[in-house]
Amino acid sequence: MNIAFFMDSYKPYISGVTNSAEILAKNLRRLGHRIYIFAPAYPGHVETDPDIIRFPSIAGGYPKFRLAIPVIREMPSVDLIHAHSPFQSGLLARFIARQKKVPLVYSFHTFFTRYAHYARFVPKAAAKLGIATYLRQYANGADLVIAPSEMARRYLRRLTVTRPIEIVPSGVETDLLPESLEKTKEALRSKYKIPRDTVVLLYAGRVSKEKNIPFLFKSFERLNRRDVYLIIVGSGPLDAELARRSRRQKNIIFITDVSYPGILSLYSIGDIFLFSSMTETQGMVIAEAKASGLPVVALFAGALTGSVRSGIDGYLVPRSLAGFTEHVSRLIDDPALRQKMSRAARADALDRFAAPAVAKTIETLYNSMVKRSGGI
Repeated sequence: MNIAFFMDSYKPYISGVTNSAEILAKNLRRLGHRIYIFAPAYPGHVETDPDIIRFPSIAGGYPKFRLAIPVIREMPSVDLIHAHSPFQSGLLARFIARQKKVPLVYSFHTFFTRYAHYARFVPKAAAKLGIATYLRQYANGADLVIAPSEMARRYLRRLTVTRPIEIVPSGVETDLLPESLEKTKEALRSKYKIPRDTVVLLYAGRVSKEKNIPFLFKSFERLNRRDVYLIIVGSGPLDAELARRSRRQKNIIFITDVSYPGILSLYSIGDIFLFSSMTETQGMVIAEAKASGLPVVALFAGALTGSVRSGIDGYLVPRSLAGFTEHVSRLIDDPALRQKMSRAARADALDRFAAPAVAKTIETLYNSMVKRSGGI
């Protein structure tokens, strides 16, 4: 099949959405499909892939993010269009799908209503209502909606999205993980001068308000242990603030500007993965951390129930600083429990989130949509 992805952000911009789409495209290509990717242009980036077509773009008001101006001169012949955003590029995707009479698939990657604080000059309640109304209308204009978790599907149903919704998680490139996680851990701990007999708590992801990272700092302060390190891997709008904070506290390391797939090896430095975001549709970094053998302690959010099996490969904890810290402390103090959960986490991630299996599932959905529309 010839398939077109329409993106409002893509590499070199790094995010869970761009990683997810890139990994899916790569694995669909391995299955023999041709994937065209329509995405914003980025200053200084030179495109080398002829199947990645860049839109004009302007600065988006968020560090390194660009607002797409979705204008294309020529559209290749495609059997199906897959929109990874409902906004600028998604609108063009819908228009072309209707014009060409090909199926439109929409992947719901983000709880946009939880980002309403970025809508300046608009009351938060009004922004949420407007976003929810728009999202419902867009999703109901697709032939199929893909949600990464049961919670995401329920959210869409509450918005009265009536189109078919299939649950397919984002895939993890498990083949890019280090061959020896233990050797990589030793090398990384030596690089960052972390003593062998310490426990490392790790967060990886965007460093922004909605990720609730100050909560992790508070929990770390509450632990108050010299034998524990906290490592924050990522970058974003809060870089400067968190860097200042990390310099004031002992045993905190802040690693910025880590490119993908380089970040996959950095998970090996940790013993426990911490996650305090409440805005995820799946939490791709959780799947990556589990594939690296890290048990997870996360604040409870419905979307994460499909990613963390609480009590088996980690803990989903109510929104309590004391409760969160207690569960982290339990794993720190019980190496046998930590190892048991580590093995369970890795086995589950390799079974459910491996990118080739996810791509095969998507391929099956594509085939059914194309056949239903009378194509191929």
